[in-house]
Amino acid sequence: MNRFRPILLPLPAVFSRSWMEIIFRTLAMKPSTLTRPSSRLAFTLIELLVVVAIIAILAGMLLPALAKGKTKALQARCTSNLRQIGMTFAMYTGDSNDRFPYSGRDWPQMGFIDYLKLMDPYISTNARSFYFCPSEKGRGFNLEWTMANNYPIKTNELLFPCSYYYYNQFYHNNDSSALQVRKVSEVQSPTKKAISPCFSSNRGKWNDIYKGTGAAAHGPRGMSLLFVDGHSEFALYDRLNAPFKDGAKLIYNLDWTVGGLAGEDLK
Repeated sequence: MNRFRPILLPLPAVFSRSWMEIIFRTLAMKPSTLTRPSSRLAFTLIELLVVVAIIAILAGMLLPALAKGKTKALQARCTSNLRQIGMTFAMYTGDSNDRFPYSGRDWPQMGFIDYLKLMDPYISTNARSFYFCPSEKGRGFNLEWTMANNYPIKTNELLFPCSYYYYNQFYHNNDSSALQVRKVSEVQSPTKKAISPCFSSNRGKWNDIYKGTGAAAHGPRGMSLLFVDGHSEFALYDRLNAPFKDGAKLIYNLDWTVGGLAGEDLK
């Protein structure tokens, strides 16, 4: 009878060379040598080690895939939230003669506070968990940003922890030098002009929107965005027009867009 030849699978580093030799020798044994008398009910140590090794191999193969699947699921829930926010923008502009949300107050109050109040008739601010991205690992982007930056806004002004934001371009003129009521008709590329991002952040940080950032809860490769036409997507940074640079680093601060409201954020 031909000797059974084991298939060599990659083992996790935690298994020493001697363990692997025992496992392979055991698998290479003739079937007759592995047959147990019917009177013996216990497993041998070698048999248990083989089972443990196989389980460890399978776990090592499956866990990364499961983690990636969880990340994708959280990302999908976030883009779904943004789509619902897009519906509220559509209802608001429909009720406001095609005008985008505007309170008369400047940034940051408008982007952090007032737009949420204006959205309240459509998505109640009592549903606070809706505004907290499932990928968020910190206390909420608005809280992390406010505590980290010395701007004229305090944490006690914020309504609740929130991961989403309203871009500056939609309540300023094109060079952001003055407040201005803006209208839907001014947007020439609604499928490519972003109106609201998810800025979910890692614990103790706020999303600084640099390419390759370690602060973003959605990872360093892109960001979740809502566009004026109502669609949302996770857009890779390489597909976005970066309006600024910090040395060699690209900054995806879409509060400003080349060409203003008529410009394009998506390539």
